Amino acid sequence: MKRRTFIRWSMASALVSLAGCSTLAQQLSPKDAPPKAPNAYRRGDAALLPSSAPSPKSAWWKRYGDKRLNALVEAMHKDQPDLKAAYARLEQSHAVLGQTRAGLWPTVRGEASSKRRRDSINELLFPIDEPEYDRYRLGTTVSWEMDLWGRVRGMAQRDRLLAAQQGELYQDTKLSLEANLARQYFAWRSACHEQHLLEEAIRVREDDLALQEARLELGSGVQVDVARSEVALREGQAAAEAARRSIGKLEHALAILTGQAPSEFQALAKPRHRLEAPDIPSGIPSDLLRRRPDLRAAESAWRAAATQVGVRATDFLPRITLTGSGGVASLKTSNLFASDSVFFDVGPEVSVPLFQAGTRRAAMREAKAAFQEQTARYRSALLTAVQEVEDALLDAQSLAREWQIQREAVKAAEGAASLARLRHERGLASYFEVVEAEQDRLQAERAENALHGERLTTSVTLVQALGGAVGS
Repeated sequence: MKRRTFIRWSMASALVSLAGCSTLAQQLSPKDAPPKAPNAYRRGDAALLPSSAPSPKSAWWKRYGDKRLNALVEAMHKDQPDLKAAYARLEQSHAVLGQTRAGLWPTVRGEASSKRRRDSINELLFPIDEPEYDRYRLGTTVSWEMDLWGRVRGMAQRDRLLAAQQGELYQDTKLSLEANLARQYFAWRSACHEQHLLEEAIRVREDDLALQEARLELGSGVQVDVARSEVALREGQAAAEAARRSIGKLEHALAILTGQAPSEFQALAKPRHRLEAPDIPSGIPSDLLRRRPDLRAAESAWRAAATQVGVRATDFLPRITLTGSGGVASLKTSNLFASDSVFFDVGPEVSVPLFQAGTRRAAMREAKAAFQEQTARYRSALLTAVQEVEDALLDAQSLAREWQIQREAVKAAEGAASLARLRHERGLASYFEVVEAEQDRLQAERAENALHGERLTTSVTLVQALGGAVGS
């Protein structure tokens, strides 16, 4: 009777504990506040970005309005091995969580045995008629840890946070791959335009070389001018070959990023128009805590480490496990299911830590040190994120000004080339002036193209620094 009363009291206490809003493990976890972000960026504009958090499926790359880029990103989502590996890690974390959560429920095991046994006659205190006999047994064993202190629930919460961390790391890997693909694609576009400009420059330098050679034949030129024109032509041809090599390597990189071998990658047609970098509003630094998956992952890891401290604290307390076993056993199959063959064993088991040579204290120190490490990592990740945004904003704003200045230089060079052609047509200048003006124009356009490519790749870097939170 006393045993039944104790069992009922124990089960009632367990149910009350499970229904409680806060467990002892949660109460013993650190209550430190998470790291805080600065109030504003040095070069940002908080008024430009809405406060709503982005969708994990935000297709930020569509802001560039390039169908080919959209197709490349979609191909990457389907068959990129690094992305698949990140997803597999996410699946593993959920499987670990499932194993931990199983500890919240009773464990039930069934057993059945049929054995032939022989006892040693010389070992028995009393002689028996049949030292060799059969044994048959059917039974069930049940055990359940009464989670009075929230240890098991704390472990489940810890693994739930670690699974959330892997989910955010998967999103971070996905964003990194998307951004890398976009940067490689924009570099490919810039290299294609560079090649086009170099081919035009080669034609101009070929005309210049032909003129210098004609002057030499007529006796009005000198060999050194011919040599200089040929050097300029060969340098242009070498630069064009370098551009073709760069285009090939960038196509190889795009193939790998989309999960294909370069030989399987369909060659891209040369772009016919230029893209413009979209405006990327920065928002405020505190938005990064909601928008950047790496920061959300760092926060989950930080909270998991705090939970682990509470779990370790409960290791110093007793553990109460309800166990029970029962079934039928007999030496003969004929009476295996008779009432006299029934057996059972039911009752609580209490495990009290008395002496373990400091094992639990060392585990507690380890958990606290791990929590301090995650706090420092979280703070470091936040500072790095803010720096990345600040650097990207600085680059984007500075490159925009530099590109505008270079655009003016291109316009001036185009005007000079037009005047040179007009003067030549009216007989006021030689064709050498036209060739020189065209070379200056092409050089200015090459510089402008390089800056344009940098602006596009910098805009992608800013998008990535903001966690992809710019909409589609």
